[in-house]
Amino acid sequence: MNILGLLLLVLLAIAAPIAEAGRRCRSSTQCDYQSVCYNGYCYTIDEMFEKSRKLPHANL
Repeated sequence: MNILGLLLLVLLAIAAPIAEAGRRCRSSTQCDYQSVCYNGYCYTIDEMFEKSRKLPHANL
């Protein structure tokens, strides 16, 4: 029984970051603190800056 519990704990530890990475939203109020809703997904401020650096117009 302990092995099953340990396996479940490991599975949850692996699945939690994967599930959080694709968090869906309709407005920024559904996202965590200092996150915004953009194109239906929650992004942190750092992720938004990273996205803007990858845009073609950002290299002016």
